[in-house]
Amino acid sequence: MTSSRPAEPARTRGWRIGTLAGAPVVVTAGWLLISVVLVAVIGPWLQRNLRLGIEAYLWALTVPALLFVSVLAHELAHGLAARARGIRAREYVITLWGGHTSFGSGLRTPADSAIVSVAGPAANVLLAGIGWAAGMVTDGLPALAVLAFTYTNAFVAVFNLLPALPMDGGKLLEAAIWAAGKDRLRGMLVAGRAGQVLAITVVVVSLGQPLLAGHRPSLTTAIWAVVVGAVLWNGAHASVRHAKAQMGARGLDLLAMASPVIGVDASATVADLDTAAAGGATTVVVTAQSRPVALVSAEAWRAVPPAARASTTVTAVATALPPVAVVTVFQGPAAVARVARAAQAGASVVVLVDPAQGPLGVVPVAEVVRHLGGTGRG
Repeated sequence: MTSSRPAEPARTRGWRIGTLAGAPVVVTAGWLLISVVLVAVIGPWLQRNLRLGIEAYLWALTVPALLFVSVLAHELAHGLAARARGIRAREYVITLWGGHTSFGSGLRTPADSAIVSVAGPAANVLLAGIGWAAGMVTDGLPALAVLAFTYTNAFVAVFNLLPALPMDGGKLLEAAIWAAGKDRLRGMLVAGRAGQVLAITVVVVSLGQPLLAGHRPSLTTAIWAVVVGAVLWNGAHASVRHAKAQMGARGLDLLAMASPVIGVDASATVADLDTAAAGGATTVVVTAQSRPVALVSAEAWRAVPPAARASTTVTAVATALPPVAVVTVFQGPAAVARVARAAQAGASVVVLVDPAQGPLGVVPVAEVVRHLGGTGRG
């Protein structure tokens, strides 16, 4: 699977085992867990059915090893396809449920997204073909390992091409809708909804088929159906929420959400505010050389005793304002991005500033989050 977020998040936690095509390869603890589970399940099966001794577990180790090769080849194909489109792969990550590739910049066009997405399943088709050819000239236990390798790659390729997020086929569906309607978010929303349908279908079919045949599904089947369904649902649901939130951000207008403010110089006193506040504003923006540097709440300045108001400067009752909390873009996703940066810096409000007019108002970060949350429910 691919991840096309352009931000530079922290590196994935895990073990860096090397570098491919300029990007680190990271193995997470989840991959080690699934490897142990596979060996614990396959080893006894080989002992029981092929009458092997301890060597059954050595052969069982080939399954996660070959699966690792398949997953890494899938992710590397994504990265190389992106590189051919001028996009840098940031890291390849092998996880509990396979892997993902993240990029240093976003996939810019529908063609970028489609080419990068289809490259992973194409690599698995190629590996399945190699496995099929190798199976023609092997026998015994090596043939069994090659057979597992072949069918695993064929299954991964087909399953990943299902037109539903978070599968690569979902990215292809998103790219097709993006190309047709010039709206990537609409494509993401449709593909995410398809992913939610797929998640439910996996659970219903896995549990329903045995029931229709007149017997209960095994505990193993039930567990895997629920777990796989949950993973698919979470990935699809995240895409739906992201698409709806970004679509809501298109109509966001911070000015319409702003409360009025008073702008005063850092040299002003609290007494000066008594006159300036006649307009009814409840928040004061303190400026230094015309740049907002602090905020004073109505409660803070009104709490100063009458006798001290003329001698107390506004800076004495002000709270420092992080520079990123000063916002000069008021509409759309660009405004949301600036509010997000302010929130990451610990700001609870942002100050809207017009370079020509000065401070225009303040908007609580929580209010923006509520607005986006209301549009992002999926």
